[in-house]
Amino acid sequence: MECYTFCFIKDIFGYKSSRCRSVLFVIGSILTCGFLLLLFYWRPEWDVWYKCIQCTLQEADIVLLRTTDEFKIWTKKKVMWIQLSFPSSAARAAQQHSVLSDETSLLHRIVIKPELKVRFIEIQKIRYIWDLNEKQFVRAERLIFGPNIIDIRISPIWKLLCKEVLNPFYTFQIFSVCLWLSEDYTEYSVALIIMSFISIAFSVYDVRQQSIKLYKLVESHNNMMVTICRKGGGEQFLVLKL
Repeated sequence: MECYTFCFIKDIFGYKSSRCRSVLFVIGSILTCGFLLLLFYWRPEWDVWYKCIQCTLQEADIVLLRTTDEFKIWTKKKVMWIQLSFPSSAARAAQQHSVLSDETSLLHRIVIKPELKVRFIEIQKIRYIWDLNEKQFVRAERLIFGPNIIDIRISPIWKLLCKEVLNPFYTFQIFSVCLWLSEDYTEYSVALIIMSFISIAFSVYDVRQQSIKLYKLVESHNNMMVTICRKGGGEQFLVLKL
């Protein structure tokens, strides 16, 4: 297994997907009535260890990140690709060839030729690109990945609801309700169902409201009002996205 220290905060390990192991995982999930799928949802490192084969970072399509503190928290990330496109004019083509051939340029170090693709992973809204010379992921530049803004997406309610229901606590609650119903403890089961629904509703509402507030806060900082004063006394207002 190949391991690199990642920005002095995380260790990163490379894995490659295995079709045979994925098929065995599907069979195991069916035989366990979905319990194996739920277990690997809770523990992403187990999911990678079971379905993937360890390899170098250069060959990996899945990476595992592990914090170097005492908690040792694991995070699963998929290696993604971006296709670069250049203008087709002769002058631009010559400029492109010059830049890609320059061993000191950033593009020469990160662009896989001749496909003109770039490998990257995204961690906490920051993209890290694969450096062909250093053989590791480095922080991306604006040149490749556009403006330096925080893109906050508001998750739909159904997705928040699914994440909340799949929490180990509520999974245990479902098991308890099934057990009590089988023993004819109807009153306890109904009370537990009502309390669980209320708790889930409040949790989803709270997360949704926080996401909306964060989205509005980021949008207000990403946009800037610019006033252009002209000699004739007129003014023009522009909204620029940073």
